[in-house]
Amino acid sequence: MLSTTSHTKSPKSPEFIPPAIRNSLLMRQDGFGVYEGIVDDNTRNILLSEAVTLSLSAVACNVPVSDREEVRGGKPARRFLNGSGGGLQEAFYQAPWLLKFLRGVTHPSLVPTGSLGTYSYYARPGDYLAIHRDIVTCDVAVITCLSDVSEAPSDGGMLCLYPERLIEPLSVIRATSAQGAVKLRLKLGQTIVMYGGIIPHALLPVAEGQVRIVSVLCYRIP
Repeated sequence: MLSTTSHTKSPKSPEFIPPAIRNSLLMRQDGFGVYEGIVDDNTRNILLSEAVTLSLSAVACNVPVSDREEVRGGKPARRFLNGSGGGLQEAFYQAPWLLKFLRGVTHPSLVPTGSLGTYSYYARPGDYLAIHRDIVTCDVAVITCLSDVSEAPSDGGMLCLYPERLIEPLSVIRATSAQGAVKLRLKLGQTIVMYGGIIPHALLPVAEGQVRIVSVLCYRIP
């Protein structure tokens, strides 16, 4: 049974957000929700096994400085390993029950961005992803924690979201990154569903000895 982790809710009404999205259940939850039950233990183990196998072909993503993109997409600073998903993740990505759930909390027209998702590996001390909004074909991001070998006591590996700073330029948010930051750590098997193309967000640097593997799926709303 699906359940969501509660958090402070406040309606959003910036003009650039289409009314259908603005009035969706997910946006009424500040644009994101953390869910238990989307991925059960068996599915998590299956996806993790595939992710570990495919890690041999993962590519290092190293961008030392964010570009000048102010809205969404661009090339945010980053350091982690990334690779395409396989058939097991694809089946999960395209599952009719998952699409039905996601459309229910976002918009009925939601569709997968492509045929495959990706796996991200934050495996080296300091691996991170700087503040950004997702590319234009990734309106909704679905991220599941498959593995975290170390429960870091610090902020290492935490997601950092800015639901109250939707209309601000990325450079301004980066310069004042403590303001409005909502930090959360996905636990094993938990899934965050968020309007990644609207909400500025980041992945904080992982700690020494910490290895996080996540499944990343993108959907668009035509």
